[in-house]
Amino acid sequence: MSLRGRLLGVLLGVLLAVLLPLGLYLNARIGSFAQEQAGRVLAGQLAVVARDQERSAVGGDELTLLQYEVFSLALSSGTWGLIVTPQQTLFSDSGAHPSPPTKTVQAVLDSGMGQWNGLQLARAGDAVIGLAVRQDEVSALRGDVVRTYALGAALAFVLAAIVGAALLRLGLTPLRAMARRSAGLTAASLSERLSVPQARDEVQMLALSLNAMLARLEDAFFRLEAAEERTRQFSADASHELRTPITALSAGLELLEKVGDDPAARTRLLISLRREARRAGRLVGDLLQLNRLEAGEPLHPEQLDLNVLLGNLARTAADLAPQVTVRAEVEAAEIWADRARLEDALWNLIRNAVAASPSGSEIVLWSRNHGAGVELGVRNPGELSAELLPRLFDRFVRGQGPGDRPSSEGSGLGLAIVRATALAHGWDVLARNLPGGEVEVGLSLPSIQPAFSSTP
Repeated sequence: MSLRGRLLGVLLGVLLAVLLPLGLYLNARIGSFAQEQAGRVLAGQLAVVARDQERSAVGGDELTLLQYEVFSLALSSGTWGLIVTPQQTLFSDSGAHPSPPTKTVQAVLDSGMGQWNGLQLARAGDAVIGLAVRQDEVSALRGDVVRTYALGAALAFVLAAIVGAALLRLGLTPLRAMARRSAGLTAASLSERLSVPQARDEVQMLALSLNAMLARLEDAFFRLEAAEERTRQFSADASHELRTPITALSAGLELLEKVGDDPAARTRLLISLRREARRAGRLVGDLLQLNRLEAGEPLHPEQLDLNVLLGNLARTAADLAPQVTVRAEVEAAEIWADRARLEDALWNLIRNAVAASPSGSEIVLWSRNHGAGVELGVRNPGELSAELLPRLFDRFVRGQGPGDRPSSEGSGLGLAIVRATALAHGWDVLARNLPGGEVEVGLSLPSIQPAFSSTP
């Protein structure tokens, strides 16, 4: 059964549960009321007859007169009557009628009025007279009232069913509309939302809840599609870029088998194999790091002292690349960032700068205030071509080494990692040519305050 059918059934069941006991109560109450009203009428008539006999004993002609009046009254009323004297009990007809007990008769003589078993009794001198209430009239009145009530209750029941069905249909129309819209939703249409009624009721709450659920589903599908795209991109990049080092490793191993005992050749081949193995390992590591950053891996932000951070990086870079000079130039002193991610990004910038700079060059790790935010990065000799600038932070884009030769070092993912790190923090990247033949590449922070939530 539909929801509307169940609600209508409950409504009609409640209505029936109210009308049926009410009808039974009305039937009983009308019978009692009719009995009382008939008794009052008879009591009034008996009072008129009994008044003349109130102070005298009934006997002889008085009894005959009283009998005539009572029996005539019974005949005209369509019922039967009786007269109870100390000596006898007289009935108005020859039917078999019950006679009131002595106790009831004495109570009427003491009080002047009384009732017993459908008889209205009154005192008339030392006699008791009575008229029986017409039960057929009582039953007829009760039947008329009950039939009228039953007809009214039936009409009310039918009317309630019709009006209730219409109101329930009207009230459930928004739910049916929501069901139709929900049934038609697909992964491509999750951006659609259900219309929200203006009335502040349960239907509005349901619509808002369903829209919130659709928003969560849309976000989940978006994340799933993004994850699938990253997986496809990772597979494509890995299969494409690993082909070269794997081919070189395979060829080197084949040559290593053929050189025999030539120590110089074996040494050259081993050096080449180690270089290709490091290249393949670095490529896989960079791809994994880039994939984790783009997947939204949680960051662990903390307040960093740039004097300490850039100073340590400059000293370590100077030790690893003695052919160049590396120093720190710090203006902005503090930022909020994930230390490990930021250090990885800066090391990628330093490696690119060292690879692109001739021996004896100076490489500067710098930071400066910029509006409400901070900029930091690496400056080194060189110039970025107009064709390279828009693609500098793309995957597998390699710049030029010293002497305008294409750089063969690195995986081509370093600057892509820098951009992913910046975006994960809510920052941006920068790259520009400076007067005097220098290049600045780095990160731009729109605010020195943390723009993301700390993850424990």
